Order: sequence, then structure tokens, then C-alpha cells
Amino acid sequence: MHTIGRINSEALQWLEAIPVHLWALSHDGGRRYGLMTTNISEVFNSVLKGACCLPVTALVQLTFFRLNGYFVARREVGANRLASAEQFTPYVDAQLQGRVVKAGSMEIVLYDHVKGLFHVKSRRGRTHRLNLHEKNCTCGKTLIYGFPCSHMIAACQHRCVDFRLFVEGYYSTQSYYNTWASLFHPIFNEDEWPLYDGPTIVPPDSLQRMGSGRPRSTWLHNEMDVREGKTSITCGLCKQPGHNRRSCLNRNQL
Repeated sequence: MHTIGRINSEALQWLEAIPVHLWALSHDGGRRYGLMTTNISEVFNSVLKGACCLPVTALVQLTFFRLNGYFVARREVGANRLASAEQFTPYVDAQLQGRVVKAGSMEIVLYDHVKGLFHVKSRRGRTHRLNLHEKNCTCGKTLIYGFPCSHMIAACQHRCVDFRLFVEGYYSTQSYYNTWASLFHPIFNEDEWPLYDGPTIVPPDSLQRMGSGRPRSTWLHNEMDVREGKTSITCGLCKQPGHNRRSCLNRNQL
């Protein structure tokens, strides 16, 4: 924050007016949901990677048809899972099955059956404390991912409690189907469009690609990425840096 304030005081004031837990991972209460980097931005960037160089009209059409394809495919998956009475999404089902197998080799010690306090020891010797009533385990995975960890599943099986009750509602098949339930309607033929009565949009000259060579990548970089830059050139004849075989001054001497 101090660095932002030195660069732009107005940006610092704008950030300070927003509650910190809404934009800072360090103050989100532990609910990071696996997004530790700019992964969510990189997903959008990869989806539209091949459309960046298209005209605006073609870009909008490609985005429209690609989104429609996503919604149709996932809506069909959700409808099929509802018809087969599947309770959760395929991802959560696979995760729970793996954790059930892992929970079978754990040692469980009950401390309070009223409060649901347990002491769980994994096969590797690591111990964790958990509270079933508060849906809390010291490993933190239940809070982060929204479905029970293997330690909590082991405790539920020890007390004959259905561990599926600890899965958050947004992982249900109904929520999955509702997410993709919206419909896209077919686009009319261009001859049937209403006449446009508005200004003519002309792209500025600053957006035109100037010069030759490979364009710079549009990938969203962070501190974990290697920055793009010019690599040193080594001559294939004299093995000296700074020039290539064609511009080598010692070409006739070798």
C-alpha cells in the first residue's frame, strides 16, 4: 500500500475506501478458493487468444458462439446428472471418493461427542484437530475448498454421520445446472437487422501494428513469470556474442 501511495495517492485513497477483504487475498478469511495468482484472468485470456486480432464484429460473434457452446454442453451435463439423481458435480464426486479412501487408514480419537471434537492421525503420522459442529479442521482444506477433508470424513464415519452434509450448496448438481441454465437465442440474418443510426467508429492510428517481427505476447505476467526480453545473439562462426553469422566481421578469415 505504501508503494501504491508513493506512485499514485489517488489510487491509494480509492483502495482504502473499499473494504480490504473484498480485494486482498491476505484478508479474505482464508477462503482463497485455489486462486493464488492471476489464473482467472489467464483463463479469459486463453479463451479469447485466437480472437484478439479479429475485427470488432467478428470478435463479438466469436465470443457469442463460443459462450453458447459452453452453456449448451454444460447445461446438458447438468440435466443428465439431475436425471440420474447425482447429488454433486463430477469434480466434487471424484474428490470425495479419493478422500474416502484416504480416510480409511486414519486413527480417530473422540474427545467430546456433544461438541464433535476429534483428534485425527494420518498414516504419515501428522495429527489434526477438528470440530464437526463448526465444520473446522486444522488442515484448513474444508474451509478453503468448501467440501470435507479426509480428516473430517474419517470423523464422520466414526460417528456414523453423513459427510455429504458438509459440502457447500454451490457444489450441488442443481446449482451447477442453474449456473448454465440461461439460453442464448439465434441471431437474425444481417439483412433483418434494424438500420443503425449512430456515429461511425474508426480505430485510432495508435492501435495499428507498426513495424515487423514477432508481436509481443498478450499473456498476463506476474512475479512468477519470466519477463520477455531480447536474448543475446551468438555468432555461429566465431562464437562471439552481439552479432550473427551473416554480419560477422571475421567471416572471411575463418
